Amino acid sequence: MLCRPWPLLAISVSLLLFGCSNTPTSSSEAQHFTDAKNNLKSSDFKAALSNLDITIKTTNDEAVRREASVIRVALITAMADADQQLAEAYHIGAREPAAQAQTGAFYKVRADYGNTGRAYLMDAMQSVMDQRGKLDANASPVAIEVAFPGFTGGMDQTLVRIKSGQFVSDADRMSTELQLERNALARVLTALAGAGQDLNKGRDLYTAGKVNVDARAYIVELSDSFLRIGGMFDIRALNEPDKLRTVNQVVEGNLVVATKLLAAKPDKDLETRVKKMQADCDKCLKKLGA
Repeated sequence: MLCRPWPLLAISVSLLLFGCSNTPTSSSEAQHFTDAKNNLKSSDFKAALSNLDITIKTTNDEAVRREASVIRVALITAMADADQQLAEAYHIGAREPAAQAQTGAFYKVRADYGNTGRAYLMDAMQSVMDQRGKLDANASPVAIEVAFPGFTGGMDQTLVRIKSGQFVSDADRMSTELQLERNALARVLTALAGAGQDLNKGRDLYTAGKVNVDARAYIVELSDSFLRIGGMFDIRALNEPDKLRTVNQVVEGNLVVATKLLAAKPDKDLETRVKKMQADCDKCLKKLGA
């Protein structure tokens, strides 16, 4: 059984993320943001999420609020990604002959990770929906400064064992969950920095100091993550067509905004990706009868 707290409910962060303001913040409010960054440095992601929520709700400094909001969306997107991978692994493992005596336990863990992954993903998508009307391609980018997580390459061996039908210990499962979260956060941060999938380049950028997150990259990269993670709702996984429809509809709305941002400030690579995602959304929604 998973001993993991449920994610915090989505908070409305309808903020002027890419605008300009700089109001002093109190020492107490600043401490929560400092604590959040320290939490991220030590990979205490749930504590980081809590401190980021408090920062966003209480700070009077719009620069801090914008930075905390971007980091928060990156974090919960990564946590959704990690949970989706674990839910998929337990779903595959449950059908293996080696899991025959523990099928119920496999499906229980799969359901738990599916539920938390779903909640994190819906939270992340709602946050971006709250922000997208305020994005401006010509405004100053949001500067974020955060410790880049330690990441690993290749397939996690505990995931391989789970997929083969082995019911691993809680210690092994939790260790794998944490590493998957680190890897996922590294991917999201790298993408937001404009470094594509080059995690080594992403690490170098964040190690050097503050990284500017452009509004166009922000909405395109997160939309790409949402579509990929939303695959958990496909018929071959959790089989929740209503949720799959929601993911594609949200991303479709994001891409309308992305198209406007790119019209104001063109980028051929991002434009190509937007068109590809639009086609994928259209195909999926037609298949679902939307």
